[in-house]
Amino acid sequence: MGHDIKVERLNSSILRELSLIFSKEFHDNETMRSISVKEVRLTNDLSHAKVFYSHLIDSISKEEVIEELKSKSKEVRHKLAGKVEMKFVPELEFIYDESLSNANKIEEILKNIKNK
Repeated sequence: MGHDIKVERLNSSILRELSLIFSKEFHDNETMRSISVKEVRLTNDLSHAKVFYSHLIDSISKEEVIEELKSKSKEVRHKLAGKVEMKFVPELEFIYDESLSNANKIEEILKNIKNK
């Protein structure tokens, strides 16, 4: 029970710190600033974290964001190490969250139906 609470607390902490890292520490990189962290899921052994994200600027493609994250992932992990109190910082696996784009598609379909 206590371990579950610790994992949840760390999930929240990592989510908050990654959000701050993307918005504040990459101030000169529009692609990185466009990333919005939606959810973090740590494994029970705290060695890996799945980071679900979307991006907020339509003029930047999903592929551009993925490439930028790949090239900056070690730097992001290093910055995170200075912000969270963990013996080891987990490996970060970035996963694009399709829910925002799916919601936009559904909204567009509903608008089209309403206008017919």
